[in-house]
Order: sequence, then structure tokens, then C-alpha cells
Amino acid sequence: MKKTIMIGTIFLLIGLLIYSNKTELYRFGRNIIKLRNELKVEKEIMDSENIWGIDISHHQKNINWDELVKHNKPDFIFLKCSEGVTHQDTKYKIYKKEAEQHDILIGAYHFFSYETPGKKQAENFIKHANLKKGDMIPVLDLEYVAGRNSYKNKLNEIKAFCKTIKSEYGVNPIIYSECDYKQKVLDSYFDDFIFWISSMTREPNCNYTIWQYTDRGSVKGIGKIDNNILNSTKEISDLILVQ
Repeated sequence: MKKTIMIGTIFLLIGLLIYSNKTELYRFGRNIIKLRNELKVEKEIMDSENIWGIDISHHQKNINWDELVKHNKPDFIFLKCSEGVTHQDTKYKIYKKEAEQHDILIGAYHFFSYETPGKKQAENFIKHANLKKGDMIPVLDLEYVAGRNSYKNKLNEIKAFCKTIKSEYGVNPIIYSECDYKQKVLDSYFDDFIFWISSMTREPNCNYTIWQYTDRGSVKGIGKIDNNILNSTKEISDLILVQ
């Protein structure tokens, strides 16, 4: 660990000499912190039996599934299924079939749109996800979007999505977000939900079950993608659909 910190410090000092632009300097420093975080988590995974997984969408255009399974088979994969009311990910059905054929636990997520009704978005997801008993609990992806300042006024639509999912699957969806979003936008209605937290520079400072710790993890068969780890105090069985 001391060696890693020393290397990071050296790179940071070099960066200070090279960059004069504050924005570029900020990005450089953030990348150093992200690298330290990635190395720390990856070492923990190697030194233990931590459960890890990936999340993919049509952006990962070419996947060699045989290579993926041979060299670094993930314990689970979340696939993007839908977005808004009318959009479905073009690779969802293909990737779902491949993952199932390679005996990988799968889940599906919906990217929430603030422009359309939550109930209709949930119906779009349910129609195309085709999840069954033994798959992972559905995920609702809640993110800050450029140009939008207000989010709390959409809480009722977010809740409508969740209620529709629970009516269909008998369980609340897993919420994917950042700690900041969880703490500043969501209210007590979501206190008992399972959270999948994105935090690239450090372990989340809020309660989480899954931690997305990097967006550039090297995975053979795919390339650099999002990597996730299950909280060591949690059980993967708690994330499985039972009906």
C-alpha cells in the first residue's frame, strides 16, 4: 500500500509541473485517486472470495463470451434493458441469451427518464426484461443529468415506477445511484430499498449492497468497463427473484 501511495504521489507531482490549467489538473488528480481506489478493491477481490460483477449495454459492441468466461467469469451481470417509455437496448436480448448459456447470473436495469410517467416506464421494462425466478431483482438507474436542476419534483414518478415493479415481481427494485443522489433527492420511502452505489474514488459513505468502484476495469473478452463488488456483509441470495 505504501508503495502505491508513493507512486501516486510521484505522478501527482509530475502532473503539477505539467498542467497549469485548473480543470486539467483536477482531472489528473481525480484519476490518481481513482487508480488508488481501483488497485485497493482489486487486491481485496484477489485476496478473498468477494463476489464481483459487471454491467453492460449496447455500448459494449463486441464481447467474446468464451474469453470472458475462461479468464474472468463474473459472478453476475447487469444488462441494460430499457430507458424511458419507448426505448429498449438493442443488445439486451442477445446478451441475456449469451449470459444464460454461459451460466452467469443475470439482472436487468432501466435508465429512468424525468420526462415521462414512471408507471409507463416500468411497463416498458416489464414487457421487455422477461425476468424469471432465479434472476436478479430489477434495477432502477437514477442519475443526475446535464441541464436539469430539479429532481425532487419527480419523486412521485420514481415511486410510481417502483410500485409497478413491486406489483409485478413482489419486491422493490434495486436503486442504482450515487450517495449524493440517495441523500439529497430520495426520501424516507426508499429507506428499506437495496442500493447499488456508484463511487469511483472511495468506498461509498452511505449504506450500500453493491458498489460500482470503477468505470474502467479491465475485463478480458470485453475491455475496460464498469466493475462492481458485493458488500462483504451481504449475500447474493438476497438479490434474487423468488417468484
